Amino acid sequence: MQQASQEFKPKIDYNDSLINIACSIMKYFELNPLHKSHQYLDELFSEKQPENVILLLCDGFGSRIIDKVLNKDDFLIKNRKKEIFSVFPPTTAANLNAIKLGLNPSEHGWIGWSCYVPPINKIINLYKDTEKGKTNKDEDFEKIKDKYYYNKKTIVEMINEKGKYNAYELNCYPYNVERNIDKVFEKILETLKIKTSSKKYIFSYYPEPDDILHALGIESQEAIDEIKKINLKVEKYSELILKHEKTMLIIVADHGHLIGDKMNIKNYEMYNYLREKKVYIENRSPNFLVTAGFEDKFIQAFNRDFGNDFFLLSKKEILEKKIFGEYDKNNKHELFEDSLGDFMAISKGNSNKVLLSDEDLDKHTSYHGGYHDDEIYIPLIVINN
Repeated sequence: MQQASQEFKPKIDYNDSLINIACSIMKYFELNPLHKSHQYLDELFSEKQPENVILLLCDGFGSRIIDKVLNKDDFLIKNRKKEIFSVFPPTTAANLNAIKLGLNPSEHGWIGWSCYVPPINKIINLYKDTEKGKTNKDEDFEKIKDKYYYNKKTIVEMINEKGKYNAYELNCYPYNVERNIDKVFEKILETLKIKTSSKKYIFSYYPEPDDILHALGIESQEAIDEIKKINLKVEKYSELILKHEKTMLIIVADHGHLIGDKMNIKNYEMYNYLREKKVYIENRSPNFLVTAGFEDKFIQAFNRDFGNDFFLLSKKEILEKKIFGEYDKNNKHELFEDSLGDFMAISKGNSNKVLLSDEDLDKHTSYHGGYHDDEIYIPLIVINN
């Protein structure tokens, strides 16, 4: 079989990413992270020695999106310490689990919104428990999801289990998500008031501006208003939060966004060589299961029609380049390698093309999951007293 692509060079730095922020938190609360902690945050923890560490993840709040809407004197811009990388792919499933578990996608298994699940031979929308293209919860997946996708302890659980410190998870996708930012901060303030004799870690989540961006895009007034509102609310509530001595508020995102140029794979020759006709993992970094014996024809057809906008990698190349992060045989997710398709397309850095199958066509205006700077760069915002 011919080589799919020799051009792709990973640029996500897994020493300067969301996973390293998670590992710094683990290290500060005396857990044993599997990966390198983040040097900047380690130094800040060492200097400030906060008694309360709050981490708020705003979904879709990419660093380049902030730059497009806010100005240099706005509160979040002034308190952004640096840009860091999301883990790959830049999507909620991969990154929210990275920050919650301290594991790379290759270890926690949530490698995209929709994943091929080998034990049941289906493509499943993991957060919805549904087979792609269907609306009812999939009974086969329901039977195995705890075994394979909810079998890792969160950082909050590990801190509490160890017993020396206290940890709290307040809101998290997709269950019990609070969509009012005032209530998100009010819950944080309530938790700060809990009397403890040791350090606290508080993890919280806010689902915007992701939902608005998906529906309307970054150019919409609704998205602009939401981003400005987040800036103002963080500034307002930071004053109240920092009345608690030795407190540090960290704000990050899981990914950014860009307006997508949609392409239906059904309209192209390569579609004929697929044994599974649905795009999965992410529309900006789709996996493909190819009919045996048609690999070379698939490669030729794909590169002819999409080569200007996507890198095409074989499964072997995906593993060799460690695109989904480092792992070893002892901590690799049980289904990780088998859940990968025969090939994966990764959008090139200057492309906004999106590959869709029929059930995806009318979903979004704005997308993420590819390799554009607007998708992979996220802010590290730190506010402390």
